[in-house]
Amino acid sequence: MLEIKNLNLHLGKKHVLKDINLTLPIQGEIIGIMGPNGAGKSSLFKSLIGEFKATGEQLLNQQPLSSVLKSITYIPQKAHIDLDFPIGVEAVILSGSYGNIGWFKPVTKKVKSRLESLLTTLELNDLRHRQISEISGGQLQRVLVARALMHSNQVYMLDEPFVGIDFHSEQLIFNLLQHLKSENKLILIVHHDLSKATQYFDRIILLNRTIRFFGDSDIAMQPEQLNQTFLNAEPSALISDEKSVQ
Repeated sequence: MLEIKNLNLHLGKKHVLKDINLTLPIQGEIIGIMGPNGAGKSSLFKSLIGEFKATGEQLLNQQPLSSVLKSITYIPQKAHIDLDFPIGVEAVILSGSYGNIGWFKPVTKKVKSRLESLLTTLELNDLRHRQISEISGGQLQRVLVARALMHSNQVYMLDEPFVGIDFHSEQLIFNLLQHLKSENKLILIVHHDLSKATQYFDRIILLNRTIRFFGDSDIAMQPEQLNQTFLNAEPSALISDEKSVQ
């Protein structure tokens, strides 16, 4: 169970996140986090992993989240990676296992098996010996996802994983996330594309500094909820046709 109680985040004089309360069972679910630019979506993730110092209480299976961060996989929107550094695809993916096996230690059979599975699932086998500077943006995103998934966890948090990548790469990554869901993992995804929300997510958190709505994705995409979130106002006629956002 992931529990977020009275989370508040101030950055300077700005109250970025206000009174965030969530209880999320770990039972195989993909939850979208959606809202306008500046709503605090990425800041929520950064607060949970401790990059931002928020107040309140965050628990994973009744333990302080700060003490069990190794149980969470976080994939930021823009990974800090030097594309000019001479390193191959396979080496980048393997680096995701070093936190467990240690640097400069022999790769175990279990790690090799995980590597081969991810290379196959994300269609990276033909690229395994290529330099990262030689692959496309969508292929690089697949590599970075594979690196993050070298270690199996309970909770996965992805910040805009589909931005700027090709449709095929998006589908490969999403299919892998569906597999994690089938293994009873909790997957949280910051996402901006309203047209795919009901297709991708079981439930949706609509966020604009505070939680405007949390529930079934079909209900989240209703005009009333969208207007209250994106316009920060009472329901209006601006989003009046439900079909226009599905």
